[in-house]
Amino acid sequence: MPELGRTLSQARVARGLTLEDAERDTRISKRYLDALEREDWKVFPAPVYSRAFLRTYAQYLNLNPAELMRLFQSQTEEPVIRPLPEVMAPASTANMNVVLAGVVGLLLVVAGAFLFFSRGDGDGSETVTNPPSTAVVEGEGGGDVGVGRPVGEITEGEVPDLAGVRTEDAIVALEQAGLSYVVVETESADGTPGVVASQSPAAGTEGGSNTSVTLVVPAS
Repeated sequence: MPELGRTLSQARVARGLTLEDAERDTRISKRYLDALEREDWKVFPAPVYSRAFLRTYAQYLNLNPAELMRLFQSQTEEPVIRPLPEVMAPASTANMNVVLAGVVGLLLVVAGAFLFFSRGDGDGSETVTNPPSTAVVEGEGGGDVGVGRPVGEITEGEVPDLAGVRTEDAIVALEQAGLSYVVVETESADGTPGVVASQSPAAGTEGGSNTSVTLVVPAS
């Protein structure tokens, strides 16, 4: 078992806890707790979930979350992709410049003639209708467009209003506010999968290092 997972497993066993006990106390699915101890990161739908669950599990086992997060980052660090060397186009020759200038001049003459003969016979005015533009917007990570509302202003140490916000955005907001959190996915919650249905404590609550915000999210 790798170092990070072995540390979690040994700490849990030393306290006489089973995965079922940890699931009940942390409200994190046993499937995710087992994946943390086996360092099977493919089980998590996104890296933000594995980071959040690891921090909560470490605090529950009285371990140092910062140390475990360093181990996590060292194992999941993405490779650096270096850009390809720039390829310079060969310099144009004098003959090519002459030909290009002749082609451009001919195009200008043709365009001028076309505009002259296409002028209207009335008051000389022209009406130009621009085709409607189409905007394509992609959500972060390829998510559905328009799912969830934006997060409001974040104040450090204060619980933000996260109901109706995408789970990924809510977790980022809580990290910015310096608060710990637990995500509970359940089929009994009403709402859109992947969007926070409710939270505890309520928005505006003053928090601290011991405050843990629970986010209830409908299961997909």
